[in-house]
Amino acid sequence: MNDLLEEIAPEQTLNSSLTTTTLPPLSRTVLRFHSPDVRVALWLLLLSLIAITGAGFARHVLRPTQLALTVNGRPVEVVTYQRTVGGLLREMGVSLHPQDVLVPPADTPLANGQEIVLRLAGRLTVEADGERRVVYTHAQTVEDVLRELDITKGPEDMLFLDDRPARLDTPLPKSSDVTSRPQSTLVLRRAVPILVDDDGVVMRLYTREATLGKALLAEDIRLYEGDQVQPALATRVAPNLRVTIRRSKPVTVRFDGRVVRTRTRAKTVGEALEELGVNVRPLDRVEPSLDAPVTDNVDVRVVRVDHEIVVETEQIPFERRLVPDPTLELDTFEVRVEGEPGVRKREVLVVYEDGREARREVQREWVEKEPVDRVVAYGTKVVVRTLETPQGPVQYWRRFRMLATSYTAATSGKSRDHPLYGITRTGVPSGFGIVAVDPRVVRLWSRVYVPGYGEACACDTGGAIRGLRIDLGYDEDNLKLWYRWVDVYVLTPVPPPDQIRYIVPGIKVP
Repeated sequence: MNDLLEEIAPEQTLNSSLTTTTLPPLSRTVLRFHSPDVRVALWLLLLSLIAITGAGFARHVLRPTQLALTVNGRPVEVVTYQRTVGGLLREMGVSLHPQDVLVPPADTPLANGQEIVLRLAGRLTVEADGERRVVYTHAQTVEDVLRELDITKGPEDMLFLDDRPARLDTPLPKSSDVTSRPQSTLVLRRAVPILVDDDGVVMRLYTREATLGKALLAEDIRLYEGDQVQPALATRVAPNLRVTIRRSKPVTVRFDGRVVRTRTRAKTVGEALEELGVNVRPLDRVEPSLDAPVTDNVDVRVVRVDHEIVVETEQIPFERRLVPDPTLELDTFEVRVEGEPGVRKREVLVVYEDGREARREVQREWVEKEPVDRVVAYGTKVVVRTLETPQGPVQYWRRFRMLATSYTAATSGKSRDHPLYGITRTGVPSGFGIVAVDPRVVRLWSRVYVPGYGEACACDTGGAIRGLRIDLGYDEDNLKLWYRWVDVYVLTPVPPPDQIRYIVPGIKVP
């Protein structure tokens, strides 16, 4: 068997999820043994020592330590089995940076009630003057950071903190988690001075735009077609760039109902109109004349004169005629003739001046097609039918689909001291068995049957009871609320034909 080299480390650690135990140091002795029995005996002796010393030390080492930890000014109560400040921070997942402030140092042993102060430096990415730097700082505001980095902000420069506009006194963000480091980005965008000569008016501008065109647009310096700009608008902005703008003359041109305000370097009115693509016809009138010189704010008017013959078409609506049919049952309809609209035409002379209609004259008018009336037959045949009800059979001669509501004397709109309180339109007292109807649909004093209500007399009317509506009367102490569509049966006897309204309001006629 080969020689065995055994080295006993000065510290042995017993690990668990909660505790750390350090064995007392042993001598660093290298022993070589050639006899297996001696080697086994030594191992047994070593394991016995570990068991004895580990049990003794565990009673002292496995006790938790309570600490008062303050991170970035925020107190945190901590209970730990770590032995040093550094071990505690590692346990919390805090990675220290040289700029962090830790009191006491990381190798300080922990003790109950000990106060530990940690100030994590914020990680700040600074972009300024073409450079990008990452710094760790305890600065509180943007101004503090710039001062630390020896960066000066000009009055026209812009600051952006995490993509939002910022000022010098803007505070730096703080982390919501005491164990994490605040992180943010600060961008300083420099303003570049340029000199602009705008048709003799010289001004110094400060811009943060990349090109001349964007810089002029940002300063609301508008350029028009015909203006001359030197250098070109695509030129990159550089400090003290000299810009010359030579303006064209402003003109107003009115033609074809349009008003165009523009600028031109044309010499005459005719050239200006040609430059704008305005075609001047022989009969058109131009003020001032085509050969007049262009001056500042000249107002040019092109008056068009046109004639046009148009033919206008107008529909003549057809009428609807209702005819009785004794073979059709009451409340039924039949379209006998669909009906067609007629056509009327007229020839009109339209005169336009300056693109607008000045007048029109009807030259002639005629009816190209006569309208055809729509003929609808309505039934006048009365059929008496029998309806089985819980109270027995009843005979009816007409049925309506009506919206049923309910009322009492108290809900009829009159106060109790009113002389007509509780009196219906026909003079009878209101209550159960009395219903309100539209007399154009159901004649007063008619007997009706309403499923779920029973027989009643149509003896009342109401301001809201119009068309296919019926209001069911109840005694004041027995009101049942209704609001639904029901079939209402008008009971026999059938009134004389001259007292029947064959087409009642609310029934749709095709």
